[in-house]
Amino acid sequence: MRKVYAHRGASGYAFENTLKAFEKAVEFEAGIETDLQLTKDGVPVIIHDADLYRVTGLRKFITELTLDELRALKVGRNRWKRVFGKPVMTYREFFEWAYEAGCPALNIELKETFLDHPTAVEQVVMASKGYPDLHFSSFHYPLLMRVKQTDPGIETALIVTRKSRWDNLRVYASSDGFHIHKRLWSGKYLGAIEREGKFARVYGVDGTEPFIPKPEPFIRGWITDFPGTVIEAMQKGS
Repeated sequence: MRKVYAHRGASGYAFENTLKAFEKAVEFEAGIETDLQLTKDGVPVIIHDADLYRVTGLRKFITELTLDELRALKVGRNRWKRVFGKPVMTYREFFEWAYEAGCPALNIELKETFLDHPTAVEQVVMASKGYPDLHFSSFHYPLLMRVKQTDPGIETALIVTRKSRWDNLRVYASSDGFHIHKRLWSGKYLGAIEREGKFARVYGVDGTEPFIPKPEPFIRGWITDFPGTVIEAMQKGS
């Protein structure tokens, strides 16, 4: 059965990339897609934006703050973050929690702050060993190349866009598969992936899409804010 990954945790039900969102994902028995950025002192942390304003209210970039400085901030929605917000999790904290919680699968997206720190990619890959089902994804192909150089056996997936090399996907040899937004669900893009003999996962889905119950065989999974709804949609095709 194709796997469902809760995007930034079950972010349709709880604020993104927080323990509450991750716990909700596990309730649905879904995998978790989450994001890694680097702090000023090189610590991998669970947060999507390099610009901290949207999720913390501070007009700073994550590369301007050490982990201790980042930990003093609270993540959450608008003014409610002051009351209900929680500090950002480190990758080590998240990884240990996911293992103990029995999360069935992890999709770790490496973000732009890793581009100038290849050794940090290596450290994350090595720290991830032993998880039963884990892969790395990124919009930045050089990061996936570094992942493969560190551990050729670990799975990678390039997040592709309309500007990617659809005429020659084989240039992304270090990518085992591709993650595509549902807007790219068309013969042009799906056909290009199938011709390369690679798999795809589709993100941005919410469970209302007509293709979810019976997708193409090379579609390996769905990445969604609403894992419960997508799981229900999948069951209609079983």
